[in-house]
Amino acid sequence: MREDLLALCRRVRDAVFSRPGFALRSVIHECDTTRAERFHAVIFEGVVEPAIKMLREVVECGIKRGEVRSDAANGYAFEVIPAMMMYRSKMCGCE
Repeated sequence: MREDLLALCRRVRDAVFSRPGFALRSVIHECDTTRAERFHAVIFEGVVEPAIKMLREVVECGIKRGEVRSDAANGYAFEVIPAMMMYRSKMCGCE
């Protein structure tokens, strides 16, 4: 499962650091709070929700293969990786 998670994280990273990803982050950075909120749905529906869905699929496959405890599939677990990646991108300027 480790390799599956790493592959997924690389895909998400590539999207974040793609040309559209840079453009979206630049626009949000330049917007005031009210305008930036308009992009919330775009980011959530286009980036966060798909990443969480794919993470859930990876973990569920790991559960079926016996690599992961069955109680590992919870909302907090699926939010950690996207949150960490967004934090590192925004605060550290790295992956």
